[in-house]
Amino acid sequence: MQTMLAARYLGPNRLEPEEIPLPVIGNEEALVQVEACGFCGSDISIVAGTHPRATAPLTLGHELSGRVVQIRSSTGAFVPGDRVTTYPLISCGECQACRHGNPHVCSRLRLFGFDVDGGMAEYVKLPVSSLMKLPEDMPGQIGALIEPLAVAVHGVARTSLDDVQVAAVLGAGPIGLLTALVAQARGIPHVVVSDILPSRLELAASLGLRVVSAGENLRSLVMELSDRNGADVLFECAGAASSAREMTALVRPRGVIVNLGVFKKPVEVDMQAINFKEIELLGSRVYERKDFKTAIDLAMRLPLKPIVTHAFSLHDVATAFKQFRLGQVCKALILPMGVLRNG
Repeated sequence: MQTMLAARYLGPNRLEPEEIPLPVIGNEEALVQVEACGFCGSDISIVAGTHPRATAPLTLGHELSGRVVQIRSSTGAFVPGDRVTTYPLISCGECQACRHGNPHVCSRLRLFGFDVDGGMAEYVKLPVSSLMKLPEDMPGQIGALIEPLAVAVHGVARTSLDDVQVAAVLGAGPIGLLTALVAQARGIPHVVVSDILPSRLELAASLGLRVVSAGENLRSLVMELSDRNGADVLFECAGAASSAREMTALVRPRGVIVNLGVFKKPVEVDMQAINFKEIELLGSRVYERKDFKTAIDLAMRLPLKPIVTHAFSLHDVATAFKQFRLGQVCKALILPMGVLRNG
């Protein structure tokens, strides 16, 4: 029996490399040799055992790039050798959101790496319908950033950017950095990124972004840039209670707040400010297929490489995850070896 190495969630606080059988594909499925796969903040709750859907044993990973090695499909859209990433959403197709063209907010939404085995392994079995073709010259590590980049693309697209002069981005983790880069690429003249960690601000500055520490320094800069009015749009990417409390004060009357950060529990928001200033508060969940296509087109024009601060082998997945969970890395990738073994 052919086997492969995979990063397996085996129970609360147990993430280990494990030898498992190589997947066998069926009709309209492909076997992809994984080049790179990234950790996501959601993986922290999975490994902690607190995610409401993920159950052990499970192979993590939904941010990946790789190459098709086997395929059984009648469409001919993909062939062995194609470089791909995956659109990892699994929608029911029956609920109100799905029936009205919004499957990314499906009421029973599932994902690879959460509800079924993901791609933090040497190989992954995927539906052909989930594959998205990558350019042959795109490095594997950049390909593994397409999924989080699509999150940023979707978030920035949630609001009109007409006449937007000042945008504030709260949080300089991977999603915040990518959101700021997309906002800047969309032509917003003043994009300001804030965080409480100096190391994250240093990384943001190295990407050519304007940075400022969170709190009063951020408020002062936003007011200076906006003639004391406040930001036209604010992207909340921290998912922190402190960000939720301060965001309404940073936005001008009739400004827009887009919430990309995932809050793990209810937080305090100044609803009086929402009311008095007629602020629009918009949610942004994952992405649509069109956002993936935009992300693929945009990726090679953005300075994405420095966002990947650390890379590890599958054998070192426990160490990689610990550093990621403790905030010692920005974006950590697992780079599988992709060698089949007989067991």
